[in-house]
Amino acid sequence: MGAISAAREATSAVIRNPLLMVVMLFAGIAQVPSLAVQFANSGTILIVGGIISVVFLLLVPFFYGGVIGMAADALNGKTDLRKFLHEGRDNYLTIFGAYVLFFVAMVAFVIVLSLVGGIGGFAAVSFGQAGSGTGAGAASLLAVIVVPLVMFVLFVAFVFFLQFFGQAIVLDDRGVIGGFKGSINAVRGNKLSTLGYMVVVMLFSMVFSVIGVLIGALPALVGANDLLVVGAVLVVVLVVATGVFGAFTATYGVAFYRQISAPME
Repeated sequence: MGAISAAREATSAVIRNPLLMVVMLFAGIAQVPSLAVQFANSGTILIVGGIISVVFLLLVPFFYGGVIGMAADALNGKTDLRKFLHEGRDNYLTIFGAYVLFFVAMVAFVIVLSLVGGIGGFAAVSFGQAGSGTGAGAASLLAVIVVPLVMFVLFVAFVFFLQFFGQAIVLDDRGVIGGFKGSINAVRGNKLSTLGYMVVVMLFSMVFSVIGVLIGALPALVGANDLLVVGAVLVVVLVVATGVFGAFTATYGVAFYRQISAPME
């Protein structure tokens, strides 16, 4: 299965190139100001944290392109920071444009789904209220469960086919639209493997989600005296996890994309 073999490749590449973990460690450190804002009472800290967060978002395309380039090099043998800087600089505008287009398309997609789902749900509820017995129950079930489920599946499918646009841009030297086309074409012929890949990535993402939830819930979980200490420990754990798991998932994405986008022999 491509997802498993790509995971093995990625693990070997990261072990062979610990520099990838160092680079991702800085990505974790860059998130600290946005986490600190959650507990800040000072207006100045909020403003500074907000500015840093905006700068971080603007740098994400550069960072993403650089890490993809480094990961590709690492899979072939060894990599260095020059590759990171080169790929980040050369692909910044393209990836930035792709991010903007992806965000706009996702918002539009969600709006359309919400409208269609809302109309469908309203129609189902109206039908249920007008009817009685089994028909009313089925209509209510449709409104409460089926419609939201269909909307969720369609949203996941949207992300499912477009998730490799960054890899397509950097590795295949594509433009914005070409990056999305490359992702769709690669996934279209490898749906089952891509599903396995997404499951692995989601399992790793759960680590960050749990840590994030714990950090957000700290004021309610610990006393004021322990808040700073426990918060600092969780932030350190988050930064280290970003370094280790972030390096793996970034390299894993490149290894998997290269497998599913390779011409069939």
